[in-house]
Amino acid sequence: MNADDTPTTPDDAAERFAAAIDGGPQGTTDPDMARELEIVDLLTRQGSAYDPDPATRARARRRLMAALAEDVPCTAEDGPSRAS
Repeated sequence: MNADDTPTTPDDAAERFAAAIDGGPQGTTDPDMARELEIVDLLTRQGSAYDPDPATRARARRRLMAALAEDVPCTAEDGPSRAS
C-alpha cells in the first residue's frame, strides 16, 4: 500500500523508482533514499570508469554460473577478493 492507502503493484514501484532516479536526490525527503540516489547519480556520471576489465568480468561470470549451477547458498567467504 502507498501512503494514501492505494494499492501498489510491482510495476508502480518500478515506475516510482525510475522517476526518483531521473529526478535525482533533490526530489526526495527520505535521507536514506537521497543517499542512494546520490550514489546512482555518481555511478551514472562516471559511466564505464568502474567497469571491470574483460578478464575480471569473465572470471566473475564463471563464478556466478558455477554458483548458480551448485544451487547451494554462498557464504561471506565466497565473495570476491579485494585483490582483484
